[in-house]
Amino acid sequence: MPLFVFIFIYTFGEHHFTLKSFFPVLDKKGEVLRNEEGDTVFQVVPDFTLTDQAAGSFSQQDLKDKIYVMNFFFTDCPGMCKKMSSQLVRVQENLQNIQTVELVSISVKPREDSVQALQNYAKSYKADTTQWHFLTGNRNVIYSLAQKGFSLPLHKTGGPEDFIHSDNFMLVDKNHVVRGVYKGTEVKEVDRMIMEINVLLDEYSKSK
Repeated sequence: MPLFVFIFIYTFGEHHFTLKSFFPVLDKKGEVLRNEEGDTVFQVVPDFTLTDQAAGSFSQQDLKDKIYVMNFFFTDCPGMCKKMSSQLVRVQENLQNIQTVELVSISVKPREDSVQALQNYAKSYKADTTQWHFLTGNRNVIYSLAQKGFSLPLHKTGGPEDFIHSDNFMLVDKNHVVRGVYKGTEVKEVDRMIMEINVLLDEYSKSK
């Protein structure tokens, strides 16, 4: 039994735990927005429609009633993206029998990352594309999603276009709220993410 699974079972047992939410909504004064009950209002991942590695349309509707891990990458990324994708292989192996968990990798270089490029990339990691989706599409849609949904900053390149570059995995719940942020190149962080996916699944199972 993997160590992090043992820790999860030993630590959580029959108790009920919940994950915190990320990225509160701010008002015009820069203050945290609260609802009528006084609870913090958090950003939700905005709707999007992109193209997957099979040339099919893929939208947030395809993630209805799912929790998912989102990351941004590009296929010719020399180091960081390869480490992150290798970690996602581990994640998929650990969660392959859980139909309510999906993985979503979105290219930040959509002009270069064609459907064929995504297909080749997915095959190179032996990805099960029924659960792990590789997306490309309109650059403006992708960059708006990265900034508004996940608060990822633009990196200034000094060239004609700025660039989104992040080594984060983001765990998104069924309400499209980010519930975890993890360094995707670090094994311990990914172990923590897998454990917290189980915490979130447990949270949903006990809320029925």
